[in-house]
Amino acid sequence: MTHPASSLPPTSSDQVNHSDDTHSSDLQTNNNSQSINLSTLRPIDDYLIVPQDAPLNERPAVYASGDLYTFLATSQETNFAFNAFDFFVPPGGGPPPHIHNYEHEAFFVEEGNVRFFLGNEAGVPGTDNQIILDAVPTGTFIFGPRLRPHGFANPDSTAAQSGTNEGARVLSITTPGGLDFLFEFVGQPVEDRNDPISPPPPGIDPAFIEFGQRTSYRGESFPRGVAFPGYEPPEGTPNYILVLPDDAPQGLKENIEAQVAGVEGFSIWTASERPTFTGPFGIEYTSLTSFEETEDNLGNQLSYNQFSLAPQATDTFVQANLNANQVVKPSESLATGVANLELNSAGDGVNYGLTVTGLDFGELVEGGTPQTPDNELDDVTAIHIHSGERGSNGSHAFSIIDPSDQDENDLSITLNADGSTTINGIWDQTEQDIPTILSDFLRNSGLPGQESDFYFQIHTEGNPTGEIRGQIARTTNDFPETIESENHEAFYVKEGTLSFNINNEVRLVEPNTFVYVAPGTEYSFANFGTEQVESLAVSVTPAELEPLPTPSPLNPQSILPNQLVFLSDEADIFYRPDENRLRIYAGGGNDEIFATEEERLFGEEGNDLLDASGGAGRNLLDGGKGNDLLIAGSKDQLVGGEGDDILIILNGGDNLLYGGSGADQFWIANGRIPDTVPETRQSTDFGLPPLEDTRNTIADFELGIDKVYIRGISDISSFDDLKLLPAFGDILSTSILATVGGQEISLANVSGIVFNEFSAEDFVFA
Repeated sequence: MTHPASSLPPTSSDQVNHSDDTHSSDLQTNNNSQSINLSTLRPIDDYLIVPQDAPLNERPAVYASGDLYTFLATSQETNFAFNAFDFFVPPGGGPPPHIHNYEHEAFFVEEGNVRFFLGNEAGVPGTDNQIILDAVPTGTFIFGPRLRPHGFANPDSTAAQSGTNEGARVLSITTPGGLDFLFEFVGQPVEDRNDPISPPPPGIDPAFIEFGQRTSYRGESFPRGVAFPGYEPPEGTPNYILVLPDDAPQGLKENIEAQVAGVEGFSIWTASERPTFTGPFGIEYTSLTSFEETEDNLGNQLSYNQFSLAPQATDTFVQANLNANQVVKPSESLATGVANLELNSAGDGVNYGLTVTGLDFGELVEGGTPQTPDNELDDVTAIHIHSGERGSNGSHAFSIIDPSDQDENDLSITLNADGSTTINGIWDQTEQDIPTILSDFLRNSGLPGQESDFYFQIHTEGNPTGEIRGQIARTTNDFPETIESENHEAFYVKEGTLSFNINNEVRLVEPNTFVYVAPGTEYSFANFGTEQVESLAVSVTPAELEPLPTPSPLNPQSILPNQLVFLSDEADIFYRPDENRLRIYAGGGNDEIFATEEERLFGEEGNDLLDASGGAGRNLLDGGKGNDLLIAGSKDQLVGGEGDDILIILNGGDNLLYGGSGADQFWIANGRIPDTVPETRQSTDFGLPPLEDTRNTIADFELGIDKVYIRGISDISSFDDLKLLPAFGDILSTSILATVGGQEISLANVSGIVFNEFSAEDFVFA
């Protein structure tokens, strides 16, 4: 989904009946409003454009470590491949030296001079490997590998500005994604960029340690996120890579080389010493670091490059490319459209031609038959030209097709042999006034990607508030031939302007702007401006991250069951406390079956009660069809099956719960806390408390459908009493924690749900 920073949805919709039409200026959210929540962002299927200091209602931003961090690309948006951040670091700001257990981080100093802490024991007083690089200048690139310490600070630089704050800026890219979750957990949302940035608190915030120790790789030992005496990175850890700009102060490189002499793991260059290569569109790139240099033993890697691009001449024309992503509340439509516009020779009319693929215009043509007779949802009901910027709804400027308020009097609709439809017409001044700003846009020249404040929108039976939409913009035929992105591609335009053609949408990217192009996207770019372009270009391989498998607590049955039991189709009650390893098939009826040890209970048809709470464990309870009640003991596996099921844990641990289909209830604490064991992976350093864990797991929770129930626990009465964190070693899963009687307890893990996706609506307290 396309979410340029200027096009995230405001709150209004565009109704065909005009009742909700509002000028875009009335819909703009105050730039000082609170930053949006990460959990509202979704995977980008084409591109993302984010200017520096993007409005807070459009991009997340938090205070952390005495800095202001703006999230340019989040984990959800990149399918966990990478994060990109703008770090604004005021004097005195910056995090202490630390270790990333999970991700590589690459830094580019955008503005100002920054102090970096590197080395195997970076920042540890009294050690031989303490490396402090002072006054690292603008244009410096530093690659900080996973499991090598790093930190940065701004002693006194005021070259950059954010709101009324002065400081330095650093572009950060981390791979794989996940660091944004840490900042969301420990940071405070930015309310107003003009607010003074508070200095960092003294010492190390335990929340950083608590979150960081959970994001190690699966089953891997980790250094708990902090640098300490005697620490050495594991074998296979890539080197630090420092690339200084060619105009760095004389002698700086030699000074740094002298500092790191005798310390392994450093590679130091100037930009002109780095390899160059010819990349897409015939551009010469300077490699700041390569896939090979950054690959670690887990396959993490990125390619980080920079390039210069001279201007080229072009001829432009005006066009609108329509798709579902540009609709303020994007539809899932696959339809597309291309509209060409120009002023007529007299300058008092707008000639337009619109060709649409994937929608049905049959009923709008006299004597025509539906193009898709079995689908009424794609029937076109209206076409308008609206006034409004990208990302906001505006009033109708001209109605091409409208059953209640038609402006166009001379319309031609042609059903083409390939299934597309072409609509031609003239917006005549006598039909509706042509706004001066639109006629001036059509009359004048400009750069490809410059957009007007007008857009086309098509409405259908299935999407009456907008099926597809396209901003009216300048474009050109002089773009290089597009290529399909194989990797995640990110750009940061430092100087000049770049025009991008992305899936036939043309966008103009100004200086200090981040661009993300998702894998599988057709794109090209060129410099049609008047100044040389200086840009960064980063490639990250697609992530293949899946939640950790949830191992069953049941031992494989290597011996045959003692007995197969088939109950009648009537309602039955079955309990044999002196027998075990039975397989019991309930058949029809509303049955009550009680398990002992290593038994398999199959409810089959009916609303059944399957109860293992009095057993010795390792039982499988499968509700089958119906609305079933399943009760676990310890080391049991509950499978709700079809229907709206209730799965209850009374007092045991090590249980695995599958709700199956339907709206299921997962009762993870019912009148008492289930049995726990010490969680040895939680470090108690830096003030963290010991943690107890029930080792109960919900394997298939569905947000918005299923519910987690917590009943009868005195210290837990609302969502605010819970703490949600990633499960250890599994950033895609969640631990539900609470403090009960002064003891911190992990009540359950939820597989496959990221911790920030939960809300109070997913829980019930009683």
